[in-house]
Amino acid sequence: MKNVCILGGGASALMCACCAKDNVNVKIIEQNSKVGKKILATGNGRCNLTNKIVNDKSYNTDIKNFLNKFNQFDTLNFFNSIGLETYADNEGRVYPFSNSASSVLEVLLNYLINKKNINIDTDKKFVDIEKIDNKYRIQFEDSFEDFDEVIVALGNKANLNLFEKFGVKNNPFVPSLCGLKTSKNKNLAGTRVSNVKVFCKAVNFEETGEILFREDGISGIVIFNLSAFLSRAKINSAEIIIDLMPNINFEILLNKLKNRKELLKNYKINDFLTGFFNKTINFDLINKLKFDLEKDVSKLSDKDLFNLAKLIKNYSIKTLGFLDNNQVFNGGVKLSSLTNCLEAKNQKGLYFIGEIVDVDGVCGGYNLQWAWTSGKIVGENL
Repeated sequence: MKNVCILGGGASALMCACCAKDNVNVKIIEQNSKVGKKILATGNGRCNLTNKIVNDKSYNTDIKNFLNKFNQFDTLNFFNSIGLETYADNEGRVYPFSNSASSVLEVLLNYLINKKNINIDTDKKFVDIEKIDNKYRIQFEDSFEDFDEVIVALGNKANLNLFEKFGVKNNPFVPSLCGLKTSKNKNLAGTRVSNVKVFCKAVNFEETGEILFREDGISGIVIFNLSAFLSRAKINSAEIIIDLMPNINFEILLNKLKNRKELLKNYKINDFLTGFFNKTINFDLINKLKFDLEKDVSKLSDKDLFNLAKLIKNYSIKTLGFLDNNQVFNGGVKLSSLTNCLEAKNQKGLYFIGEIVDVDGVCGGYNLQWAWTSGKIVGENL
């Protein structure tokens, strides 16, 4: 029987092993004490395992030919067939019915236990790989093993340079799906604002969602998605514009502020926006415009109201890089170095799946979908 090694024990590795034919000996080698550790952390512990909606902006590159072989609906059918109950929210994000990521890992492991040709070896750190005669020799810290074929599913932990000797080209890993650094702003730390529209001209980005201000940055799903675009474009610093009230246009907002001035004319300017936004946002807006907080609202001029409306619709933030809370990385083995079966073009029997391949998606289950897709394609071809 053919002996195959899967380096790594994440989502793509487990799917690959699940799909391997019964006449192939498969060994999953994981450096951690347990496999599937990252699955448990996805979706804030709920595991957003795929998305029913896929479009051109879902990934950094065109993977239609791979999704044609195994798409999001095939993923749902597979997991349902091994006992996982799922549901989708209004945005198409699919979760286990239990709302627990452990359910996803448990059904995968239960399925693998019943496959007699699968072995899992943990606490084993990969060091190097070389081709000796017709075998691949995998070097670990204190031992080595030979295999007929190798599937590399190491994610961003991989030393990409180790595979260049096989003609496999790569792009360096860059953080993606993470918060963005900004200048310090203690006053806004912990403030969450929903239903805002975020623009970034540098990468032609526009999306509505929730943002979370931090003392040294800005976060939230919409910002995570923006970080993916900045990462792909190798842009470290950019201006982002936030429309804090995207559901009304500038003229309506300005009239609303004028009416508010009339209603609250005897209030202090410090209280002018009370009930409008979160109090920390209210203070930040007034502070940015340098209004005199102790004056009466009646003292606000038409120009003051115009500038306030403009700031609400065009709240500018300069990003200063990426925070270190990234969910995935942009970069990895170039698809151009791989066949349609994700085998190295210049090295038969060497495959790459999951996050180590330069395919990354925005938030919403797309990265796990790539893990399932790539794992399935290689697994069924072993």
